[in-house]
Amino acid sequence: MAVLTSKKSREERARQIENALASGRLEGLEPSLEAMTIFQRYIDGDLTLEKMGAAIDAYAAREYGPVRLPGHQSS
Repeated sequence: MAVLTSKKSREERARQIENALASGRLEGLEPSLEAMTIFQRYIDGDLTLEKMGAAIDAYAAREYGPVRLPGHQSS
């Protein structure tokens, strides 16, 4: 079930994603096709911001495994 009710909301979501992608591209990063699919689901209103974040986290965990930072003890 879509969570959006207006074209304006969809346009705002698209702007948010484009800004985030531009920031990543400045760092030399390009999103995968799977990540772009998740972002599009957010723009289309199929995902809330929180669910999009959870979907990206789950994708990253599947694709890259846990990230270990120096000096950080996992519990």
